Amino acid sequence: MFVKRVATIARFSLVIAPVLSLALVGCGSSSNSTGTAGATGSAGTTGSAGTLGTGHAGTTGTAGVTGTAGTSGTKDCTVATPLATDVTIMDFNSPTAGATQVSFGNYMPGTWGGGTYIYPNAATATDLMGLSNTFDGMAWHITGLVKDYSGFGIYLTAKSDVSMFGGLQFDIKGTFTPAGDAAAAPAATATMTIVDSAHEVDSAHTADGRMTCGTCAPTATEYDGTCAQASKSIPLTATSVTQTIHWNDLTGGKRPPSFTGESPNPALLTALAAWALPWSGTGSAQYTVDITVDNVKFITP
Repeated sequence: MFVKRVATIARFSLVIAPVLSLALVGCGSSSNSTGTAGATGSAGTTGSAGTLGTGHAGTTGTAGVTGTAGTSGTKDCTVATPLATDVTIMDFNSPTAGATQVSFGNYMPGTWGGGTYIYPNAATATDLMGLSNTFDGMAWHITGLVKDYSGFGIYLTAKSDVSMFGGLQFDIKGTFTPAGDAAAAPAATATMTIVDSAHEVDSAHTADGRMTCGTCAPTATEYDGTCAQASKSIPLTATSVTQTIHWNDLTGGKRPPSFTGESPNPALLTALAAWALPWSGTGSAQYTVDITVDNVKFITP
């Protein structure tokens, strides 16, 4: 994996220019939520794609925020908790025909819920780059041309405590094909990040003034690598594989003053999962992807 330059989930840290066509919501890590502007805050504009934190190779950036709150704005960081029966997150068995996003749970602040996103979104791109997705085959099918920092993920409508569960399980397959002047595509992998507020940059240090639920104060700039989310590389194959990811399978999370590799805190999640695709940072190393995700669910401890 290569490190993304300073940009803003994100411009979709973990986290990042894609436009999430849903109003991504309350307390996602720089990610998936809309800050509520304060009395002197100005109206936000759609955030751009999540990126890799500078100085921390392989750690996924988080999703783009929808709108930037004013400097005196506030954000609802009420913690939502799913029910023990909310084991299945998304099985994609009954999406609306032609849907480009699928959601679960609720949209209200402080409630359990969320949905899917991709970045950058080919539907809004001007140079044929970006990803598209469909759900018509009762699975999440992602295709497109990668010629910049790209990925997909599941945002949360609120900061969430999912510590009653032991991790995530999902079925995934994918193939990469070289495009443009590339002699070969990179190894088919996706770096998975689970974003929590303990490793998310706090609002006082976000370079673009957006509000977050983060509590990590970087030593220098937002992307200096001292605040970093935990991640894990997920191999992709042409046939579907069931991946079972425990919270402590993701490592490399950092925050001052220890800067030691840490796992995500499932009691403080601000984005459920983010998968970043490999990118070398050069325009010629393009490739196309064909990825399918299905049966996203929690696992018991």
